[in-house]
Amino acid sequence: MRYTFILILLLIISFSCKTSLELRDISNENISNDSSLSWVDSSIVALVLPYREALEVDMKKVLVISNEELAKAKPESKLTNLMADYLLQSGVDYCRLARLNIVLDMAFMNYGGLRVALPRGEITVGNVFELMPFENEMVLLKLSGPVMQQFMQKVAARGGDGVAGIRLGIKDGHIGQLEIDGAPFDPKRDYWVVTNDYIAEGGDSMSMLLNHKESIATGIKLRDLIIERFKAEHDAGRRIKVVLDGRIYYE
Repeated sequence: MRYTFILILLLIISFSCKTSLELRDISNENISNDSSLSWVDSSIVALVLPYREALEVDMKKVLVISNEELAKAKPESKLTNLMADYLLQSGVDYCRLARLNIVLDMAFMNYGGLRVALPRGEITVGNVFELMPFENEMVLLKLSGPVMQQFMQKVAARGGDGVAGIRLGIKDGHIGQLEIDGAPFDPKRDYWVVTNDYIAEGGDSMSMLLNHKESIATGIKLRDLIIERFKAEHDAGRRIKVVLDGRIYYE
Protein backbone atom coordinates (compact mmCIF):
# COMPACT_ATOMS: atom_id res chain seq x y z
CA MET A 1 0.00 0.00 0.00
CA ARG A 2 0.95 3.66 -0.33
CA TYR A 3 1.67 3.86 3.41
CA THR A 4 4.31 1.13 3.18
CA PHE A 5 5.89 2.78 0.14
CA ILE A 6 6.36 6.07 1.99
CA LEU A 7 8.06 4.39 4.95
CA ILE A 8 10.46 2.53 2.64
CA LEU A 9 11.19 5.71 0.72
CA LEU A 10 12.03 7.63 3.87
CA LEU A 11 14.33 4.86 5.08
CA ILE A 12 16.17 4.76 1.75
CA ILE A 13 16.67 8.53 1.81
CA SER A 14 17.82 8.39 5.42
CA PHE A 15 20.43 5.69 4.85
CA SER A 16 21.62 7.10 1.51
CA CYS A 17 22.54 10.37 3.20
CA LYS A 18 24.88 8.71 5.70
CA THR A 19 28.64 8.48 5.29
CA SER A 20 31.08 6.17 7.02
CA LEU A 21 32.34 7.72 10.26
CA GLU A 22 35.13 6.74 12.65
CA LEU A 23 35.01 7.78 16.32
CA ARG A 24 38.16 9.81 17.23
CA ASP A 25 37.22 11.82 20.29
CA ILE A 26 34.31 12.60 22.58
CA SER A 27 33.57 16.03 24.04
CA ASN A 28 30.57 17.65 25.71
CA GLU A 29 29.13 21.09 25.07
CA ASN A 30 25.83 22.67 26.07
CA ILE A 31 23.95 24.08 23.10
CA SER A 32 20.87 26.19 23.70
CA ASN A 33 17.71 25.51 21.73
CA ASP A 34 17.35 27.88 18.79
CA SER A 35 14.74 27.73 16.08
CA SER A 36 17.44 28.67 13.58
CA LEU A 37 19.06 25.28 14.16
CA SER A 38 16.05 23.42 12.77
CA TRP A 39 16.15 22.55 9.10
CA VAL A 40 14.04 20.57 6.70
CA ASP A 41 15.16 19.25 3.34
CA SER A 42 12.58 20.84 1.04
CA SER A 43 13.19 18.28 -1.69
CA ILE A 44 12.19 15.44 0.64
CA VAL A 45 9.10 17.34 1.78
CA ALA A 46 8.10 17.96 -1.82
CA LEU A 47 8.57 14.29 -2.66
CA VAL A 48 6.62 12.89 0.30
CA LEU A 49 3.86 15.52 0.67
CA PRO A 50 1.54 14.28 -2.13
CA TYR A 51 1.65 10.73 -0.72
CA ARG A 52 1.08 11.97 2.82
CA GLU A 53 -1.94 13.99 1.80
CA ALA A 54 -3.40 11.09 -0.19
CA LEU A 55 -2.76 8.73 2.73
CA GLU A 56 -4.59 11.03 5.14
CA VAL A 57 -7.57 11.08 2.78
CA ASP A 58 -7.55 7.28 2.58
CA MET A 59 -7.40 6.88 6.35
CA LYS A 60 -10.48 9.09 6.78
CA LYS A 61 -12.65 7.10 4.37
CA VAL A 62 -15.76 5.71 6.08
CA LEU A 63 -16.17 1.98 5.60
CA VAL A 64 -19.32 1.23 7.58
CA ILE A 65 -21.53 2.43 10.43
CA SER A 66 -21.71 0.55 13.75
CA ASN A 67 -24.71 0.69 16.06
CA GLU A 68 -22.42 0.52 19.09
CA GLU A 69 -18.82 0.58 20.22
CA LEU A 70 -17.13 -2.79 19.73
CA ALA A 71 -14.60 -3.66 22.43
CA LYS A 72 -12.88 -6.93 23.27
CA ALA A 73 -13.56 -8.91 26.43
CA LYS A 74 -13.42 -12.50 27.69
CA PRO A 75 -14.65 -15.17 27.45
CA GLU A 76 -16.29 -13.71 24.33
CA SER A 77 -17.10 -10.24 23.05
CA LYS A 78 -18.79 -8.59 20.12
CA LEU A 79 -15.46 -7.45 18.70
CA THR A 80 -13.68 -10.81 18.92
CA ASN A 81 -16.76 -12.63 17.61
CA LEU A 82 -17.17 -10.29 14.65
CA MET A 83 -13.51 -10.46 13.64
CA ALA A 84 -13.47 -14.26 13.89
CA ASP A 85 -16.71 -14.52 11.90
CA TYR A 86 -15.26 -12.34 9.15
CA LEU A 87 -12.08 -14.40 9.10
CA LEU A 88 -14.04 -17.64 8.76
CA GLN A 89 -16.20 -16.23 5.96
CA SER A 90 -13.12 -14.98 4.13
CA GLY A 91 -11.42 -18.35 4.55
CA VAL A 92 -14.44 -20.15 3.12
CA ASP A 93 -14.52 -17.74 0.17
CA TYR A 94 -10.81 -18.28 -0.45
CA CYS A 95 -11.19 -22.08 -0.52
CA ARG A 96 -14.06 -21.77 -2.98
CA LEU A 97 -12.30 -19.33 -5.32
CA ALA A 98 -9.02 -21.27 -5.16
CA ARG A 99 -10.97 -24.51 -5.77
CA LEU A 100 -9.50 -26.16 -2.70
CA ASN A 101 -11.19 -29.31 -1.49
CA ILE A 102 -11.20 -28.00 2.08
CA VAL A 103 -14.05 -27.52 4.52
CA LEU A 104 -12.99 -25.07 7.21
CA ASP A 105 -14.06 -26.04 10.71
CA MET A 106 -13.16 -22.93 12.70
CA ALA A 107 -11.45 -19.55 12.73
CA PHE A 108 -9.11 -18.21 15.39
CA MET A 109 -8.37 -14.52 15.95
CA ASN A 110 -5.94 -14.00 18.83
CA TYR A 111 -7.18 -11.63 21.53
CA GLY A 112 -3.91 -9.70 21.71
CA GLY A 113 -3.91 -9.06 17.97
CA LEU A 114 -6.89 -6.71 18.32
CA ARG A 115 -5.30 -3.54 19.68
CA VAL A 116 -8.19 -1.08 20.13
CA ALA A 117 -11.97 -0.92 20.22
CA LEU A 118 -13.97 0.12 17.16
CA PRO A 119 -16.12 3.22 17.71
CA ARG A 120 -19.84 3.61 17.62
CA GLY A 121 -20.91 5.36 14.44
CA GLU A 122 -18.50 5.76 11.52
CA ILE A 123 -15.70 3.22 11.24
CA THR A 124 -12.90 4.44 8.98
CA VAL A 125 -9.92 2.85 7.26
CA GLY A 126 -7.78 4.47 9.94
CA ASN A 127 -9.79 2.74 12.67
CA VAL A 128 -9.04 -0.65 11.08
CA PHE A 129 -5.32 0.17 10.87
CA GLU A 130 -5.38 1.03 14.58
CA LEU A 131 -7.25 -2.20 15.32
CA MET A 132 -4.77 -4.29 13.30
CA PRO A 133 -1.45 -2.44 12.98
CA PHE A 134 0.48 -5.57 12.04
CA GLU A 135 0.97 -7.06 8.57
CA ASN A 136 -0.56 -10.44 9.49
CA GLU A 137 -1.77 -12.68 6.67
CA MET A 138 -4.44 -15.36 6.49
CA VAL A 139 -3.21 -18.96 6.81
CA LEU A 140 -5.06 -22.29 6.64
CA LEU A 141 -3.91 -25.11 8.93
CA LYS A 142 -4.79 -28.78 9.00
CA LEU A 143 -4.56 -30.10 12.56
CA SER A 144 -4.79 -33.59 13.99
CA GLY A 145 -7.33 -34.22 16.75
CA PRO A 146 -4.70 -34.26 19.54
CA VAL A 147 -3.13 -31.00 18.34
CA MET A 148 -6.58 -29.42 18.06
CA GLN A 149 -7.28 -30.46 21.64
CA GLN A 150 -4.03 -28.84 22.85
CA PHE A 151 -4.97 -25.73 20.90
CA MET A 152 -8.40 -25.47 22.49
CA GLN A 153 -6.96 -26.19 25.92
CA LYS A 154 -4.71 -23.14 25.55
CA VAL A 155 -7.76 -21.04 24.65
CA ALA A 156 -9.58 -22.38 27.71
CA ALA A 157 -6.59 -21.81 30.00
CA ARG A 158 -6.45 -18.12 29.19
CA GLY A 159 -10.17 -17.57 29.38
CA GLY A 160 -11.10 -17.15 25.73
CA ASP A 161 -10.03 -15.69 22.39
CA GLY A 162 -11.65 -14.74 19.13
CA VAL A 163 -13.22 -17.88 17.64
CA ALA A 164 -15.84 -18.86 15.10
CA GLY A 165 -17.26 -22.26 14.23
CA ILE A 166 -16.94 -23.71 17.72
CA ARG A 167 -18.72 -23.73 21.06
CA LEU A 168 -16.39 -24.05 24.03
CA GLY A 169 -17.27 -24.45 27.69
CA ILE A 170 -14.50 -23.54 30.14
CA LYS A 171 -14.39 -25.21 33.54
CA ASP A 172 -11.64 -24.22 35.99
CA GLY A 173 -9.33 -23.22 33.15
CA HIS A 174 -9.85 -26.45 31.23
CA ILE A 175 -12.00 -27.65 28.36
CA GLY A 176 -15.48 -28.58 29.50
CA GLN A 177 -17.82 -29.08 26.57
CA LEU A 178 -16.38 -28.65 23.07
CA GLU A 179 -18.29 -28.66 19.81
CA ILE A 180 -16.68 -27.94 16.46
CA ASP A 181 -18.81 -27.13 13.44
CA GLY A 182 -21.89 -28.26 15.35
CA ALA A 183 -20.58 -31.69 16.32
CA PRO A 184 -18.85 -32.99 19.47
CA PHE A 185 -15.07 -32.82 19.28
CA ASP A 186 -13.58 -36.02 17.87
CA PRO A 187 -9.89 -36.58 18.74
CA LYS A 188 -9.62 -39.15 15.93
CA ARG A 189 -10.34 -36.75 13.06
CA ASP A 190 -8.49 -33.84 11.49
CA TYR A 191 -9.65 -30.23 11.56
CA TRP A 192 -9.03 -27.25 9.29
CA VAL A 193 -8.45 -23.90 10.98
CA VAL A 194 -8.09 -20.44 9.46
CA THR A 195 -5.94 -18.01 11.43
CA ASN A 196 -3.03 -15.60 10.87
CA ASP A 197 0.61 -16.32 10.06
CA TYR A 198 1.82 -15.14 13.48
CA ILE A 199 -0.31 -17.74 15.25
CA ALA A 200 0.43 -20.41 12.63
CA GLU A 201 4.13 -19.96 13.36
CA GLY A 202 3.59 -20.65 17.06
CA GLY A 203 3.24 -17.05 18.25
CA ASP A 204 1.28 -16.04 21.35
CA SER A 205 2.18 -19.33 23.11
CA MET A 206 0.61 -21.43 20.35
CA SER A 207 3.69 -23.58 19.69
CA MET A 208 1.51 -26.70 19.30
CA LEU A 209 0.39 -25.35 15.92
CA LEU A 210 3.89 -25.95 14.57
CA ASN A 211 2.87 -29.61 14.57
CA HIS A 212 0.25 -29.05 11.87
CA LYS A 213 -0.31 -31.61 9.12
CA GLU A 214 -0.61 -29.04 6.37
CA SER A 215 -0.29 -25.28 6.00
CA ILE A 216 -1.53 -23.02 3.20
CA ALA A 217 -0.29 -19.42 3.05
CA THR A 218 -2.80 -17.25 1.21
CA GLY A 219 -0.74 -14.05 1.06
CA ILE A 220 -3.88 -12.08 1.96
CA LYS A 221 -3.64 -9.56 4.79
CA LEU A 222 -6.24 -9.85 7.53
CA ARG A 223 -6.60 -6.09 7.64
CA ASP A 224 -7.55 -6.04 3.94
CA LEU A 225 -10.12 -8.77 4.54
CA ILE A 226 -11.76 -6.78 7.33
CA ILE A 227 -11.83 -3.63 5.21
CA GLU A 228 -13.50 -5.50 2.35
CA ARG A 229 -16.07 -7.06 4.70
CA PHE A 230 -16.96 -3.66 6.12
CA LYS A 231 -17.30 -2.23 2.62
CA ALA A 232 -19.60 -5.08 1.62
CA GLU A 233 -21.83 -4.44 4.65
CA HIS A 234 -22.01 -0.74 3.84
CA ASP A 235 -22.74 -1.37 0.14
CA ALA A 236 -25.57 -3.70 1.17
CA GLY A 237 -27.06 -0.92 3.30
CA ARG A 238 -26.38 -2.70 6.57
CA ARG A 239 -24.92 -1.38 9.80
CA ILE A 240 -22.70 -3.41 12.07
CA LYS A 241 -24.79 -5.13 14.71
CA VAL A 242 -23.38 -8.01 16.74
CA VAL A 243 -25.20 -10.30 19.18
CA LEU A 244 -23.32 -12.44 21.70
CA ASP A 245 -24.14 -16.10 21.11
CA GLY A 246 -22.33 -17.96 23.90
CA ARG A 247 -19.70 -19.53 21.66
CA ILE A 248 -17.30 -19.42 24.65
CA TYR A 249 -18.75 -19.63 28.15
CA TYR A 250 -17.85 -20.57 31.71
CA GLU A 251 -19.40 -23.75 33.04
